[in-house]
Amino acid sequence: MPVNVDIMYPQIYEGFLPVSNLYIHMERLLPVCRISDFQIADILNPKKKRTTRFLSGIINFVNFREFRRETYLQLQQSYKSAMEKHQQLETENREAVLKLEKLNTVPVEHQAEVKQLTESIRELEQLLRQDYRRKQTALQEVITQKKSEMAERSRKLNELKVTMATLKEEQEQLKSKIVESPEELKNYKELMKETVKKLKKSKQEVIEKYESYRDLVEVLPACQ
Repeated sequence: MPVNVDIMYPQIYEGFLPVSNLYIHMERLLPVCRISDFQIADILNPKKKRTTRFLSGIINFVNFREFRRETYLQLQQSYKSAMEKHQQLETENREAVLKLEKLNTVPVEHQAEVKQLTESIRELEQLLRQDYRRKQTALQEVITQKKSEMAERSRKLNELKVTMATLKEEQEQLKSKIVESPEELKNYKELMKETVKKLKKSKQEVIEKYESYRDLVEVLPACQ
């Protein structure tokens, strides 16, 4: 406590600060040891079972720390080696970039030759592009013509299919007529026979009526 602060009963605060400091550190440590129910009362009024459990958790944590310490040191060493390797690779990469830039730099005595070669390459690329476009146009025309021919052939093929279907249907109809023709002929003959009979019967009836009428006419003068 500051000596220039005038407070009542400073001995109370002098005794509270160590307890408060211990509580703060224990509250941070024990959750790491899987203990989450630590309270200030465990310092002011400690219980045997709770204190034993707290100490057991701390001892287990210390044992675990010692057990994993070697692994941690190995990981730390591996990380350090990896960082050193990374820095080494970055240095080599920077050196390689500088060498590449140096190689890409054309010497003054060869700049004219390089410029001429660059122009020749550009002209050749332009000629190749023009030739490619020309061939592509010609190929597109051929493809269009072939598509048109294929469409025409497809149309004719569809027409032939329709014609074949029509002919097949007519063929089926003709087959049906050919099969049914004898029966129809027989029925037609029977119908004609009946018609002839009816005509003969009608003729006979007419003749009979005529004869009856003739007899009646012949009788009329005698009656006069």
